[in-house]
Amino acid sequence: MERYRRFWFKFGKPAFLCLILFSAISARVFCQNKDDSAEELYDKTLQDNFVIVEGVRPHELNPQITSYASDSQLLTGLFEGLFSYNPKTLEPEYAIASDYKISRDKKRWTFTIRQNARYSNGEKITADSVRDSWLQLLGTKEAPYASLLDVIRNASEYRHGECNIEEVGIYALSDYVLTVHLVKPANYLPRVLCHTAFSVIHRNPTVYSGPFFLYDRDENSYILKKNPYYWDLEHTYLEQITYVQSDDEEDSTFCFNTGLADWVTSNINSEKVLDKNALNLSAEFATSFLFFKHSSRRPSYVAEGYSSVWDFVEFRNALFEAIPWDDLRANTYVPATTLVYPLGGYPTVEGYSYTDSAEAYVLMKQAREKYGVEPDRILPLVLDISENSFTEDKLELLKKAFEPLGVELKVRTYPSAYYLRIVAESDADLFCYVWIGDFADPLAFLELFRSESSLNDSGWSNPEFDKLLEKAAIGSEEERIKLLAQAETLLLDNYVVVPIQHPVSFNVIDLNEVGGWYSNAFDIHPLKYLYKKQVKCKVPNIVLR
Repeated sequence: MERYRRFWFKFGKPAFLCLILFSAISARVFCQNKDDSAEELYDKTLQDNFVIVEGVRPHELNPQITSYASDSQLLTGLFEGLFSYNPKTLEPEYAIASDYKISRDKKRWTFTIRQNARYSNGEKITADSVRDSWLQLLGTKEAPYASLLDVIRNASEYRHGECNIEEVGIYALSDYVLTVHLVKPANYLPRVLCHTAFSVIHRNPTVYSGPFFLYDRDENSYILKKNPYYWDLEHTYLEQITYVQSDDEEDSTFCFNTGLADWVTSNINSEKVLDKNALNLSAEFATSFLFFKHSSRRPSYVAEGYSSVWDFVEFRNALFEAIPWDDLRANTYVPATTLVYPLGGYPTVEGYSYTDSAEAYVLMKQAREKYGVEPDRILPLVLDISENSFTEDKLELLKKAFEPLGVELKVRTYPSAYYLRIVAESDADLFCYVWIGDFADPLAFLELFRSESSLNDSGWSNPEFDKLLEKAAIGSEEERIKLLAQAETLLLDNYVVVPIQHPVSFNVIDLNEVGGWYSNAFDIHPLKYLYKKQVKCKVPNIVLR
């Protein structure tokens, strides 16, 4: 399932939703989350190979430029940074770093690098390795997560070509001591650094810093083997992990039922899975939404200075009044009225739920008058989506809602694997995303719309919004949460995002047979912790064809 930026809008009639509906009706889906530990005894002879069946899609193995969930999941095995996710709690755990200290003003962080940290070729990983990796990330224009390092002194300036590399506040004081100078306190930094984008990378792309290395690959499979030089080799259990790609749900079901697959993340026929306890359904820290793209980010604007009426909040406001919210969110598992997934302690933010077609008509009339747009002029509204994003009836809902306003919705569909590239190159007005927060904080969503963020594909910019995020970074935790809620309210008041649902994750894995795997809000499962507890009970092929 393509998620992490996750821009794979699972909404409507795809097999995934069918699985959810079936599960809800049959009440046979159970979320297992057994409290097994790394100290639990396991049979070493079972760890020779662990098979994961996933959907067909080529993996981008450069952690700095990918933002797909399926890539990030695989990359947890190949790369590692200063911190990694705890597989159960998602809290930061020491990885290549063994310790860190924060200065009194909270603007200088000093990290200690493990002296036994090595790449898969046996070469030492040093403080310079970390520094070089982060500087390469900052210098890569297509790196989506680079701006999350803007909290570092001169990181933003370096990204924009406004200073020299030596001026960036990242320094290797010795082989095993790294200091980072911030422009403002950032107590969330370890959580951010868990993400694979901030991994330590080698100048040779076939050399890896994580618990595994890529042994072989072909069109529909990836084979990972244990990195013999990995610092925590003792607690890396599997000798080999094999990713097999398939979009055939019957074959995936057969492989799981007969013991040929240990974990299935691709489409599967849940009705035919023999062990219903292996069906794991859980809520994600995620939101599916549409968003407007400002003309400043469009090729036509760069070439010809052409701007769109949808740059103006008044026109967007009219559309939002017309959207049939209840019908649009019908049959979704968890309807979303706001962008930020609700967290404990986060203030309630007023979302979108009210439809008033008469008010929408008045607002559109006023917008046309204000900006000199003829009353009878048909306004095109181009929506680019990935395949299987919407059912036809949902698209028809939007088309019919907008027609009385003189708006013609035009829909263009693209393959999911190439959708992100289309977003950057397209002149469309609307796009669809699924976003999973990379750390458990509202900022994980709001960063998408900060003016200087490398994640801001919308091009929307608002100085007041940016200032709220800046103030939140230096306030107390209570003040910070309130300021972030104000920032989200401001974003919603500008009618930039159309929130639709909070997705759920679906995995097929028997936790009586597999250890080190836990349901969590990111649906990220670091590969180093996985192991087999017992032989999978194989059964004859009784899957109906």
